[in-house]
Amino acid sequence: MDLLTLSRIQFGMTAFYHFLFVPLTLGLAFMIAILKTIYLKKRDKRYDNLAMFLMKLFAINFAVGVATGLTMEFEFGTNWFTYSKFVGDIFGAPLAIEGLMAFFLESTFIGLFLFGKDRISEKMHTFAAWMVAVGSTLSALWILIANSWMQTPAGYKIVETPQGVKAVLTDFWEAVINHTTIFRFLHCVDAGYIVGGFFVMGIMSFYLLKNRHSEIAKLGLKFSLIFTAIVSFLQIIFGDIHGYQVTHGQPLKMAMMEGKWETEKGASLDLFGIVDQEKQETKVILKIPYLLSILSYHDPHAEFKGIKELVREYQKIAEDARKKIPVLEAELRKLQSQGAPQEEIEKIKSQLALAKANAKAYDISFDDLPSVATVFTTFHIMVYLGFFFVFVTLWGLYLLKKGTLYTNRAFLWTAFLSIPLPYIATELGWMSAEIGRQPWLVQGVLLTRDGVSFHPTGNVLFSLIFFTLIYTGIFFVFLYAMFKAVKKGPSLSDNDNQGTIKPSPSPVTTTAFSTTKREV
Repeated sequence: MDLLTLSRIQFGMTAFYHFLFVPLTLGLAFMIAILKTIYLKKRDKRYDNLAMFLMKLFAINFAVGVATGLTMEFEFGTNWFTYSKFVGDIFGAPLAIEGLMAFFLESTFIGLFLFGKDRISEKMHTFAAWMVAVGSTLSALWILIANSWMQTPAGYKIVETPQGVKAVLTDFWEAVINHTTIFRFLHCVDAGYIVGGFFVMGIMSFYLLKNRHSEIAKLGLKFSLIFTAIVSFLQIIFGDIHGYQVTHGQPLKMAMMEGKWETEKGASLDLFGIVDQEKQETKVILKIPYLLSILSYHDPHAEFKGIKELVREYQKIAEDARKKIPVLEAELRKLQSQGAPQEEIEKIKSQLALAKANAKAYDISFDDLPSVATVFTTFHIMVYLGFFFVFVTLWGLYLLKKGTLYTNRAFLWTAFLSIPLPYIATELGWMSAEIGRQPWLVQGVLLTRDGVSFHPTGNVLFSLIFFTLIYTGIFFVFLYAMFKAVKKGPSLSDNDNQGTIKPSPSPVTTTAFSTTKREV
């Protein structure tokens, strides 16, 4: 394997492992905050016990997530030095903000929540839970801001410096809130809520199947079912809007996701198909006429551009950019010789640098495309799983209304066995999004092959093997700790089955000189 392939595999491997833990962090944090709020209002101890139990699972997941995520930021420098040099002035800002603001907010209040129980007031304890949820969400937001800029760059210009060509920030807010950030964020965070919802549903179903912790299990199953039903329905909406944005902002990615090689008017939505990249065709097994044009352009007769036409269009952009370069160079020399204002000179320099970047970045061929079959398959399975989640939650809501939710073993087994499925859906969604944006690291600006560091191939291979072994070991430690915590179950008290209880008095601190009430 060459250096580029090994570098991509290594980053993909570390991101794959890290992304196993991120969605559950998002989902559990929000659910715990809601449970603590309900407890604060109802004073039903079961909600508090359930929240504390889930926080223990959250803490295990969070610790492993941090451990697996730290190396990724170092890999930008070690494996993708050219990329880091090119976009560091832009890409570094959201990563720094994520660490300084979101991560420290989240980690601080995790400690307060876990170790402050019975030491701070219930209002402060609930506030800590919400700060953990806010910190988790903000962390995802800033990471997705960085990712969205790579997918649809905005608020920047290309300049030539003594260190080489690089992207420079011109408008912070345009770069941060570009036209794809919001719904990419909603789509990804809601996926985390689905992971958390099915995780809790599955564990509660397991307890009911084993006739353990029945009271809390019933409460937790009902709560997680309603929560998961809401976020599963929302995901259909967010996914549709995000897909519409991808069609208009990254048409080549969407063409690969749909396996469309040829341009079609009134394009069909191909539900099942076999992609043959060598022959540049997709053998469609089942399709729905006009639906792809409706979803992509809200017009049943709209034209959906295929992979072949889009590659030709990008080659034309590269050719036009190459023709601009000598014209801009001549104009630059003219302005410099005439002593023109520096502002005019810098403007032409920026246009020249952009033309050079486009001439290189858009000069692609069919050989530069990723595995279209992989993009097509991962995207379609993710979508099918999304609708499966809606079906399961509808089934559960029907049983809840019927009064047989807690005794229907078919549903309980389905919920329990479905725990891995949202994980699979999120990983497949990430794969389709990141593989689908190839051959670019930054859409239309920097090719992936031009962003890699220059290392001996053996070094990267060694670190890949080493990281794989370490990460696999960490994953098994995570599974052991999680299974042990689930097996132990939630901590119970005398009030668990008694419903509403009277509020506890404020914590009391006794010293050698006085006894005082301590309100926080």
